[in-house]
Amino acid sequence: MLTKELIPAIAEASGLTRRRTEELLSATVSTIHDCLRNGQTIQLQKLGSLELRQSKERALLHPKTGERTVSKSHTQLVFKPANSLKEELNNA
Repeated sequence: MLTKELIPAIAEASGLTRRRTEELLSATVSTIHDCLRNGQTIQLQKLGSLELRQSKERALLHPKTGERTVSKSHTQLVFKPANSLKEELNNA
């Protein structure tokens, strides 16, 4: 679902105007960005959690050429779904 589809769906479900819903969604996304930038974990009940993890450098081998390289350490955004969401999706 795209943002342009999500906003009317939220507006209809909540009874808010589309403009107000768009403002709230924008503020929510902005706050999530700020929290992640500051290294905080985001936990949303019934949905899951978002956190940043640092990957380690590791040796890689190119399968075709046999060339050895090293992957650089980098930050990964990880989503862990809530147990209730997993159960709901598996029973659907």
